[in-house]
Amino acid sequence: MSKKIAIGLTGSFGSGKSTALKIFKEFGYQTYSADEQVNKLYEDERIQKEIKKIAPEVFSKKETGRCFLEKQKLREAVFSDLNKLKKIETLIHPIIKMQCISLIKSSNKKNIFEIPILVNSGIEKHFTKIITIESRKELRQERIIKRYKHKISVEDFLKIDQSQPTQAERESISNIIINNNGTISEFKKIITSLAN
Repeated sequence: MSKKIAIGLTGSFGSGKSTALKIFKEFGYQTYSADEQVNKLYEDERIQKEIKKIAPEVFSKKETGRCFLEKQKLREAVFSDLNKLKKIETLIHPIIKMQCISLIKSSNKKNIFEIPILVNSGIEKHFTKIITIESRKELRQERIIKRYKHKISVEDFLKIDQSQPTQAERESISNIIINNNGTISEFKKIITSLAN
């Protein structure tokens, strides 16, 4: 039986967390992406019903008459009104926390959890170790604009970045800190050495 390992992976927006997660997966780790789970929750009718109470303007009607949540409108709504952001986080974050703790307790395998907002989440103590990935802001901005093919503007990037914990806060809970300011091959080499 594999040794039970639960790694928390956090870092700044656009620092390389998703790339790191893929590499760990290649080495047999079970992976959990909070961002992916949040997107799934946004599709849940019960969650949509609650979001509609907070920010009805983020929904549009299809030709069928059914409403659907527009992610771009949601981004605009929460980053122009931090009160809405806090309310939606209060709705989503406890579910993510519960999912993570449940997976950590039930699995006897090697697991890695990508959670951008790990600071003060209450999940920190459940991990074997926590890895933080950081990068210079201009590099991260460039990566995000390229990855989302202009669906996220520079202004969006800055608002998202400012809403997250600071580098100092992330590093204060971390066992390993990686600065991803070099080439992709250099970064992959570092992650491979940790995953192997």
